[in-house]
Amino acid sequence: MAKKRKEIQEVANQISRRMLFVGGLQISFGLILVGRLYQLQILHSDAYLKLSDKNQFDHRLVMAPRGRILDSKNRLLAGNSEVFELIVIPARAQNLQKLLSNIDMIIGLSQEEIKDIIDIAKNQPDFLEISIKSDLTQRELSHLAIRSAILEGVLFQKNFNRIYPQGKLLSHVTGYVSGITANEIEQNRNLRRLVGLKTGKAGLEKTLDESLRGIVGEERIEVNSRGKPVRFISDRTPKQGSDSQLTIDIDIQSYAVDRLKQGNSEQVELSDSAVQEAITKNDALKAHINIGETMILKDSKSRYVPPETGAVVLMDVETGGVVAMVSSPAYDPNLFAGRLSNRAWQNINDHPRVPLLNRVVAGLYSPGSTFKMAVYAAALEAGVISSDTSYICNGFFEFGDRNFYCWQEKGHGKVSGRQAIAQSCDVYFYQIALKTGIDRIQNMANRMGLGIITDVGIPGEKLGIIPNRQWKKNNRGTVWTPGETVIAGIGQGFVLTTPIQLAVMAARIGNGRKAVKAKLLSEHAKNSDEFQSLNISGTVLKEIQRSMRSVVAGGRGTARNYDLKGYGMAGKTGTVQVKRISKAERDEGIIDNTDRRWKDRDHALFVAYAPYEKPKYAISVIVEHGGSGSSMAAPIARDILKFALDRQSI
Repeated sequence: MAKKRKEIQEVANQISRRMLFVGGLQISFGLILVGRLYQLQILHSDAYLKLSDKNQFDHRLVMAPRGRILDSKNRLLAGNSEVFELIVIPARAQNLQKLLSNIDMIIGLSQEEIKDIIDIAKNQPDFLEISIKSDLTQRELSHLAIRSAILEGVLFQKNFNRIYPQGKLLSHVTGYVSGITANEIEQNRNLRRLVGLKTGKAGLEKTLDESLRGIVGEERIEVNSRGKPVRFISDRTPKQGSDSQLTIDIDIQSYAVDRLKQGNSEQVELSDSAVQEAITKNDALKAHINIGETMILKDSKSRYVPPETGAVVLMDVETGGVVAMVSSPAYDPNLFAGRLSNRAWQNINDHPRVPLLNRVVAGLYSPGSTFKMAVYAAALEAGVISSDTSYICNGFFEFGDRNFYCWQEKGHGKVSGRQAIAQSCDVYFYQIALKTGIDRIQNMANRMGLGIITDVGIPGEKLGIIPNRQWKKNNRGTVWTPGETVIAGIGQGFVLTTPIQLAVMAARIGNGRKAVKAKLLSEHAKNSDEFQSLNISGTVLKEIQRSMRSVVAGGRGTARNYDLKGYGMAGKTGTVQVKRISKAERDEGIIDNTDRRWKDRDHALFVAYAPYEKPKYAISVIVEHGGSGSSMAAPIARDILKFALDRQSI
């Protein structure tokens, strides 16, 4: 019995020890729990509240509407339209591939688009948003909203699409916007958060991007356990970007575009069966149709041809305000607002006449005979000639072992400087260029605005080349030769300028006092007092002005048929060879421009200002492969000047 009691007591002792141990564990756990609760609720409550808030709220940036771009009469050139954007957050999607397949069934996504989205998701943190479509239609939005239960990780965000109501009319001025690129993110890591932001890629959209962009807002989106938004809380209201008003007049711009494109040809109806047949057989016509061109022409030999290619710049000679800026062919900036298809991109990028090139600021052309005013002014200023100095032109100038030919095969006879400008005698300028020297010519050309960046505000502006001896040494590693001065005397050889520089030259000659600069923003074109003195003798300028007047008003002037009736005009023609004519070809007889391949034809140029007595506008016109400056470029310039001047009296 005693043994039995002893065994029972031992079991009781074991149970007691175990209870004490368990009790001790419970007390210890309780103390730890109390301590942890104290730590969580008292010591670190703020931090964990923030973490909880992050789980409950999705912090997002709200895009601001871009500032508008307006013409001189406050007409819209670039604006905004409200759209809904479809966004995916990969971290909230269990299966991105499946999610995209579901989206595809609703709005339609190409395999290329799906691949691009998956590639983006692989190369960035999964919590970052990916824009799927920036401009959902109402139908797409409603269908997506109905099926939102199966679309985990999908958000709808109000955004703004950039619109260009004038289409191609001013694409090279306004430029365009599109989504942030990988290169932009690489340069600025802060842009990673701005998935819906569109930045300027060309034109004023790029130059003025910071002011046009505005200030983004911020909001918190309260989400449920599945990541679906249930409430929006605004933390910072977005601020719209600043508007920009230009000096451009869209009425004059529109007329200038059409007048340049038409050239000397007759416009035909696209619906005509003969025109349609020609388009199917002609790659050049087809290429123009593919970029949205609606103008097809019939030339003097009844051939169907694309519209002319080139540039026009019309400037106010007092303020420098650019009234029209034409680069043809152009592109539709609206194409870049959304996701640009490969085909649309190829049509633009592979076009043989390069619509993306802004010829006004980045097209480099030999100025040809329009350069003769700079040569003449330099010679007069240097005193190597006077206005009465004459030379005999017999059709060529023999220098060294080479003949430098005049465009007038039989020569011009005895000509003075003014007559040489009027008749564009090459032989006269070969000789005075030699007497003056290339350094003096360069200095004068620079003062007239040639070979100088205008800073008009369009990205990608080219400097051009107004050479001198030092330039040749620095860029070619050889010394300058006299023969190079001879050819520079007629604006060829190394000499290259842009259409806007030529317009600036014409404006400075027309102004006669100030070194006018080209301006695109109205606020910059209101004060002409900032312009420095032209620093060219009044006597020299007057001779240049009278010489340019004789081009259109003289009996033998190269543009004598194109004076501006009622106003008077001063101008200068230019015709530039793009294909060197060999001696054998010259002996056989030079082929007429219209019979050559388009790429082998001469460039046609004309610069002018009007009215002659009280100048208001200056203009430069370049028609690529247009043939003669007198027959092609001069009438275009005259008509545009007349249209602009007539509008002043309305």
